[in-house]
Order: sequence, then structure tokens, then C-alpha cells
Amino acid sequence: MSDSDLAELRKQCITSLYLCSDNVSKYLDEEKEAEFNKLKSYVEGYCLLEAQQDVAIQALERAKNETDNSNLDTLDERFKANLASMAGKKLNVKNHPYMIELNKRIEKGQQQARQNLEDSDLAITESQDRYIDPITKKVIVDPVKNTVCGHIYEKQSIMNLLKMKSSTKCPVAGCGNRTAIQKQHLIEDEELRFRMTITQHSTMIEERSYTNLDETS
Repeated sequence: MSDSDLAELRKQCITSLYLCSDNVSKYLDEEKEAEFNKLKSYVEGYCLLEAQQDVAIQALERAKNETDNSNLDTLDERFKANLASMAGKKLNVKNHPYMIELNKRIEKGQQQARQNLEDSDLAITESQDRYIDPITKKVIVDPVKNTVCGHIYEKQSIMNLLKMKSSTKCPVAGCGNRTAIQKQHLIEDEELRFRMTITQHSTMIEERSYTNLDETS
């Protein structure tokens, strides 16, 4: 296989690793950091392979310029000598174009994930004002708040869910928080409880008003 074929194959492999980084950003949670580190190590390997190839090409060019091309033995000796002298050349992988591009994609994916979390919170705000438990679909009476994403559940229903499955994630549809809920993440909010009481009281007054209007009409 020629050098140009190897270079093209290497680019295809790098492109596949870029796509993998995009998928890691989209679909993984707890394993995300570990997978990113694996991808970086793979890209680093390709950076080193390319650097080795570049050094070999440079060594061969030097050898051709330093000796008579008709003497293959001398050419081979000069090539090996130049290759050995350049072998200690250090490569700063962080500044390699492959690694720079990978880091850009990782950062872009993380920014998109944060944006999705913020967007989902905004989209859910309206339904959260009604204080409906996302698990039982009933009005929340004893609320607890998830301190990670800010969503609210009926205390008993979320505790029952955690007993059945310890790796339970936020049950609110569209929530961008993909980490498993921990009991220490759940707190009772007295201010929220007070607001809920006021809201429910106002709803009852409105319903009674409508009922009275219907009876008098």
C-alpha cells in the first residue's frame, strides 16, 4: 500500500472517530468522560503514526540529497542515519490538527448538551406550574425537588420508583438531565409547598365561582 493510500485510510479512520465523539456527546452520560479519553488516545495514536511517516519521508529526502542515488547501499545507510537522528524529535500532540479538531467537536457537543438541558427546562416550566407528579400524573401533595435539574415529584412516588430501580433518571419528559437520581438530590421545599397551597386554593375559588354562575344562570 502506497503512502498516499495509507494517508487516505488514516483520514477515514479519524473521521470515524470524530463521528464517535459526536455520538458520545449525544447519547452517553456517566460514561462520557471515559469515552472521550479513549477517543483522544486513539487520535493521539494516529497523530504519532502520521508524524513517524513524515519523519521517514524527510529522512529519505535528506539521504537523496546527501549521496549518489546510484549507490543504493550508501543511500540506505544515509536514510537510516538520518532517520535515527530525527527519531528523538518530540511531537506536541495537543497542537496536531487531528487533536485540535477532536477537542473542538467535544466542546461543541458539550455545549449542545448544556443548551438542550436549558431548553428542556424552559419547555417544562409551564407544566411544572400545575404541580402534576410526572410518575402518577396526579396533583402533587408532598413535593420534593430534584436539585440537579429542578423538577418536582410526589415524594412517595419517586421514593417507590428508586426502590424498584436505583438507576432511575428524572421521569419528566424531555428533561436534559441524564444522570441517575440520588436520594441526596431530593429535598423538601417549604416555599414550594406554600406556593402549591396558594395555587390550589385559588383554583378551588375559581371552580366554586364557575359553579355558582352556572346555578344562577
